[in-house]
Amino acid sequence: MPTRNVMIISAAMLLSIICYRQIPQNQYARFYERATKALGEHYVHDVDQQQLFRGAMTGMMATLDEHSNYLPPRQFEGLDAILNQEFGGLGIQIESLENSTELRIITPVLGSPAMEAGLQAGDVIVKIGEKFTQNMPEDDSLNLLRGTEGTSVQLSIRRNDDPTLLEFNITRKIVRTRTLRGFQREGDGHWNYRLPAPNENFLYLHVTDFGQRTTQEVKQVIDSANGALEYDGIVLDLRGNGGGLLLSAVSICDLFMDQAKVVEVQYRDENRNVTYSSDASTTRDATTPMVVLIDRDSASASEITAACLQDHERAIVIGERSYGKGSVQDVVVLNASGDNHAIKYTVAHYVRPSGRNIHRTKSIEQMLPEEDWGVQPNDGYTHTFDDEQRIAYLKDKRERFIIQPTANKEDSSSNPEVTTIEFDENDTIFVDLHLQRAIEYLQSRKL
Repeated sequence: MPTRNVMIISAAMLLSIICYRQIPQNQYARFYERATKALGEHYVHDVDQQQLFRGAMTGMMATLDEHSNYLPPRQFEGLDAILNQEFGGLGIQIESLENSTELRIITPVLGSPAMEAGLQAGDVIVKIGEKFTQNMPEDDSLNLLRGTEGTSVQLSIRRNDDPTLLEFNITRKIVRTRTLRGFQREGDGHWNYRLPAPNENFLYLHVTDFGQRTTQEVKQVIDSANGALEYDGIVLDLRGNGGGLLLSAVSICDLFMDQAKVVEVQYRDENRNVTYSSDASTTRDATTPMVVLIDRDSASASEITAACLQDHERAIVIGERSYGKGSVQDVVVLNASGDNHAIKYTVAHYVRPSGRNIHRTKSIEQMLPEEDWGVQPNDGYTHTFDDEQRIAYLKDKRERFIIQPTANKEDSSSNPEVTTIEFDENDTIFVDLHLQRAIEYLQSRKL
């Protein structure tokens, strides 16, 4: 090899070594490699390197803020399914039975392979293939239920405590989920987006998460309502909504406002700061009286939406003070060990149109009374559920969410307007005071 080429290569290698030594994170990466090697070779027991990796990532992210964390494959897949509103599987929501690891179906997803096959709310999954779910760790059961599109799984189901098991062979498909719910189900399982009589002139839009298709779902309901019976008010229910995609929140506000500032996102580098505004050309309804319902679990994108509509006096906010999460996270997929590991970390903070930052920097118990955080309901419209009311509210919401088996629907067929909610304070049935106040307000605004 010519001497000149040797000199060039040597210089390049020297420069690379110098640059390498100037990067602190590489030094710490070498420390991590040395530590894991030592543990792997000399620890008193065999060491699972994947477990060490997950522990290290969890500990690293724990040194940052509470909203930055490491996502192992299952958590990442769950987050990805929520934001993208689709996943490959059977299309069932499940829960563990008390004092058992058997799984019970809360409800099948509308239009899913599970529903098409005949699975029902309340069914207990006794076997997955040849394996009993009894005494099986829940993660193992979930891994057996999951699978790629086109693959199938055999389920043995116990229904209504009948000892004779029902057998289902179900082919997995891509299941699309909805983040928009109405107040109650129709007979076919679809949502009715109007409140029960005598308040059917009000739209009820319960957004559970801000996903990729949330805005399209809301827009379709508004367009459909405009083309059918008139409506006199809108209830946008964001209670329990922990957030989601920033741009989804911006576009939801866009549906209900003409040209106006929605939110400003502030980065460490001020040159990256972005102000998002609504566009009059995509507005669907900027005039109908509107209420936003929030509670202590309404966070992030929910707070962006509520704060924007409140600041521009497009809607009043009713319920409880929100969570107080004024930060924006990014997700980076690591692809460690061939799985979709990821880290989710804070990249920016946001301020509402009024210029206020709603971020809560400490636990609620540590916040001083005079400190301003979260989204506050409008004056006179704050009502905080106590523990008993909150449990009753969550139970009522769950019951309305479940797609009831046909046999259960027949019980209420004589009264098509039956509902689990009443607006009479003397009734012993659960009273949703947040929704009641919303209806009272909208009634007062009717022309």
